[in-house]
Amino acid sequence: MFRFSKRKEKNDSRPNKADFPPVSIVVCARNESENLKKLVPALMAQRYKDKQIVIVDDASTDETELTLAQLHSEYPSLYYTTIPRDGTFAHSKKLAVTVGIKAAKYEHILFTDADCMPTSSEWVLKMMQAYTEKNETELVIGYGRYEKRSGLLNLIIRFETFFNAVQYMGFAKAMRPFMGVGRNMSYTKSLYEKSSKFRKNWKIQSGDDDLFISEVGTRKNTSICFDPDGQTVSEPKPTWKEWSAQKSRHVTTAPYYRWSVKFMLVMELLTRQLLLWGAMAILIVYWNINEILPVAILRLLGVRWILMHAALGVAATRMHSKEKNRGRLLWLWSIPADFLLPWVQLAAWMSGRASKSSNRWK
Repeated sequence: MFRFSKRKEKNDSRPNKADFPPVSIVVCARNESENLKKLVPALMAQRYKDKQIVIVDDASTDETELTLAQLHSEYPSLYYTTIPRDGTFAHSKKLAVTVGIKAAKYEHILFTDADCMPTSSEWVLKMMQAYTEKNETELVIGYGRYEKRSGLLNLIIRFETFFNAVQYMGFAKAMRPFMGVGRNMSYTKSLYEKSSKFRKNWKIQSGDDDLFISEVGTRKNTSICFDPDGQTVSEPKPTWKEWSAQKSRHVTTAPYYRWSVKFMLVMELLTRQLLLWGAMAILIVYWNINEILPVAILRLLGVRWILMHAALGVAATRMHSKEKNRGRLLWLWSIPADFLLPWVQLAAWMSGRASKSSNRWK
């Protein structure tokens, strides 16, 4: 699961390298007027010559369309289109993504969300550079982290996002990709055309990213980018209620994963938790009866924690090197999170389901 190459990233900051493909950057937005005012200039400032920026306004009710018109007057190369509200069918993000892909003039497409920001002016460069690592690459999975703020909720959100990224990037390198995040991912139009589930599952509100990757991604055609300059950063949910609703929406895609993916994820969680809580139970029951078994269990737990802690430490340092303390807080959080995170996730999901918030656009 925790598999990261020790090979250093290519130290090549030349934006116009011949083998870097031209790219269309697609952003789907609904009621994102204020965020687009910050994002579009950041995308225009990217150090990459052959790029097109496509904004899809999906039936916004705020001033998004007016904002895009103003941005277009400032940046004439900006392309945007609006999907009008149609009460006869439910708007899912997949529709906006499809419109964006159709509007893209280049074969390679890079996706992010309107509430995200690139971590550097070389975000596009780093993501496109991943295509050059393997000739067969058609899909690049990037890291979309959340902004560091104060409070326990922020720490949980950031650690869960980091832990999930380590997990799905590790699977992509070692076996087969099963997910990514629409905040930072890229694929080719040709790969999109091979997908059947994407266009069939319009009723699913989520899944424009992980279900697509699960269907078409392979170890051969997938590269990953966890370079700190090739990441995006988003604003985290400010309240437990909003985060719970977000978790509930994400869980709605899980039943559509391949059986092999579901098996791997369930077994990883079960073995991790059974080992942990089973060991705790044995320690409590047998401590005063037979000291040999508790000591062996403690050693086993110690080895497991050391290995996991070391792997997460390397990943946190590498993926969060642009943050203060190089992700040290996330690294230190890994052991208590082993106890708490599954229960917090379960509570968040149950709360989100109870609030019936899973049908929102994003």
